Amino acid sequence: MKKKKQRELKGIGLFIATLILGSLALVLLLDMDYDIIPFIDLGLSDSLHEMLVVSVTLSFIWISLWILGFLFESVAAPRVKSYASARSMWKLISYFIWIFVLVALFVLYLGDVASSVLSLSVIGAALTFVLQKPLLNIIGWIYITYYRVYRIGDRISVNNITGFITDIRVMDTELQEIGTWMDGHTFTGRISTFPNAIVFDHSMNNYTKDSPFVWDEITNLVTYESDIDKAKQYMLDATTGVIGKSMETNFETYRKNLSIHDLDKLLPQAPEIRMDLKDSGVNLTIIYWCRIEQRRVIKSQIVEGIWRKFMEDPDVGIAYPHVEIVQGRKCSQES
Repeated sequence: MKKKKQRELKGIGLFIATLILGSLALVLLLDMDYDIIPFIDLGLSDSLHEMLVVSVTLSFIWISLWILGFLFESVAAPRVKSYASARSMWKLISYFIWIFVLVALFVLYLGDVASSVLSLSVIGAALTFVLQKPLLNIIGWIYITYYRVYRIGDRISVNNITGFITDIRVMDTELQEIGTWMDGHTFTGRISTFPNAIVFDHSMNNYTKDSPFVWDEITNLVTYESDIDKAKQYMLDATTGVIGKSMETNFETYRKNLSIHDLDKLLPQAPEIRMDLKDSGVNLTIIYWCRIEQRRVIKSQIVEGIWRKFMEDPDVGIAYPHVEIVQGRKCSQES
């Protein structure tokens, strides 16, 4: 409740600041010729006056977009059923607004179009030489946005960093880290940031681009003396009880979202068993798919179910590394 109240007070403060800056910007624009409202003549030179107007205008737009972004996310998220999608949409809209405003101010205060284009060319050449890495990050942002390499809310892995994307800025990307010292891709609590230009230098894995589902498997090595049919059935029952209903319900959704529909026949609608022979037993592997954020919980529940069923039946034994000593009889020598 305290945090909520602080956030409301911050929003009210920003709203008041926006009104003040908006009013000041309007007054300065009206006073540009010093004749419309003579009694507020600031006595500034034209260049200083224009710089002040631009500064106030940009500040007003920045605060306005911050407030509008908060309202947009609050309204759009329940409709699209995703705060990540709502935030991504607003990020794109706000960037277009900024581009329009900056170009308009540039043309307005630099005079005619020809001189503006020439100035832009000179400035662009200088920036390209001096700011190579920042420009690469901007190009990376354009590439990421246009080709939808990843979006806010996606789970990705790049350059030994894995996590959920929380923000995509013009210069860098921010994600909530998972894994590293935590097993099973659990959140670490760290926020990791990497430059957008990294997409040109490193391969990237996106776990949720086409759908939120990933495949997983659990393998158990049972002894050759075990009843293999029982062991297979126990593993199928335990997995079906945990994830079977979800696979059946989401099968069509997952199938339609596959990037290549040639893979449709490979998508199982229910958990499936695979077998493999090893030196000390039979490897039984159960294959299934689930939502990426539920992967560790689902796997833990299935493993517990399989273990309990195996322990209840003496006909099924789990193979493990051990040494068995067999005592033999000595052979008598012929005289």
